[in-house]
Amino acid sequence: MHVLLFEELLIYKKTLFKIFLCLILVVFFLFTFMSYVLSKPLKYEGHGGPVMGLATSVEKNLLASTSFDYSVLLWEFDEIKEVQQLIGHDAAVNVAKFSGSGKLLATGGDDAQILVWNTEELKNKINSPIILSSHTAKVVDIDFSKDERKLASAGWDHSIKIWDTANGKLINSIVGHDGPVNAVNFSSDGKHLYSAGYDGTIRLWNIIEGFEIRTLIDNGWGVNVLKIDEKNGLILYGTIDGLMRVQQFEEGKELFKLWEEGSPVSALNYYPKYEMAVFGNMRGRVLLLNLKTMEVEKDFLAVDGPVWDVVYNHINETVIVGGLDDTLTEWKLNSFHSNYFLPKINDRRFHQTDALSNGALQFARKCSICHTLDSKDIGRRAGPPLHGVFGRTAGSLKGYSYSKALIDSDIIWNEDTISRLFKEGPEIVTPGTKMPIQKIKKDSDRLDLIYFLKDATQ
Repeated sequence: MHVLLFEELLIYKKTLFKIFLCLILVVFFLFTFMSYVLSKPLKYEGHGGPVMGLATSVEKNLLASTSFDYSVLLWEFDEIKEVQQLIGHDAAVNVAKFSGSGKLLATGGDDAQILVWNTEELKNKINSPIILSSHTAKVVDIDFSKDERKLASAGWDHSIKIWDTANGKLINSIVGHDGPVNAVNFSSDGKHLYSAGYDGTIRLWNIIEGFEIRTLIDNGWGVNVLKIDEKNGLILYGTIDGLMRVQQFEEGKELFKLWEEGSPVSALNYYPKYEMAVFGNMRGRVLLLNLKTMEVEKDFLAVDGPVWDVVYNHINETVIVGGLDDTLTEWKLNSFHSNYFLPKINDRRFHQTDALSNGALQFARKCSICHTLDSKDIGRRAGPPLHGVFGRTAGSLKGYSYSKALIDSDIIWNEDTISRLFKEGPEIVTPGTKMPIQKIKKDSDRLDLIYFLKDATQ
């Protein structure tokens, strides 16, 4: 009798243990699944091309994003909700910057122009920016003086421009870097300017007389991004050879250094109020640095491809990333540990490789970033839709804002003209147009593309 009771009790205990073990496994898998779901980034659609630049104004609760699609989008910063699309640039828009109060927004692009928007007017849907046009090559960085009366721009024409924000007049043009200028920062008093360039130097300038006061750093490798904090005595910069560095302003003592060989640093934003900085590089890596402790708080792969820009949201504890995708990518920093590695998924429309004919592959790589095939809707791509393109006169599709050069063109798109376009290049066939240089060398590739387009655009 006792033996039977003991055996029944033993079976009962084993059953309870199995149930307990199953419950633990269920909880574990649920936790793992929820961790995966919560750690996945949020995507915000709006642009019709890669996102090149990001800027924030906490005062106005605004986020600005710039894109290869020639446009600027304004979003509510706290909820990432689209507010307005700004049209005015004639090429890819590389950079956006708000003034300190958020009253002004400046954007610069491949069209060598800077547009200055009044955010108060934008609330009333008034879209009439001041146009600053003196650069002869792309504009890649912008900064406002603290009093918002001056604006500085960095161009790949090797020059720095200083502008009056009230009337848009050019105050001075500074030339001194041996190569493209990549970054500009005003001094706190607005009388001097710091700049960084492809020549590897970080320099200090007298902006009124236009002379160099001194070279702060001669790095050797080009400097892509720069932030100066005179009050706290910090210089933050990133280089072409993959160096992320923070050092003391006066003594030059190195406070932080991280080097990833072969990964140019492409993004940097600095938040002195929160003692945080966020770097991004061309391999998709984002690094969040605590400047109080000089310790890395997060280090992860945020996007598949380059990080063109990245901003930090202290309120929501997130970072927002712009890259090759049409979307803004938001990562919740508390939802994952550092060293999070993004799965490689090759689903970008212009990087398709699987199950495509050669003609479709050529379209994906050469055309799809700017054009759609199956819709007459203009949408938000940099180029017009190609539906019905064969037999159409260049510059004639209603609703798309063509360049004057294409509107005045007498080209009719057919097999011959499309072949010439990709053989000789748009700078020869359609000079003065907004179309970026795209060439296809092999005759067979061009022919396959034409056959594909004839079928797909009808």
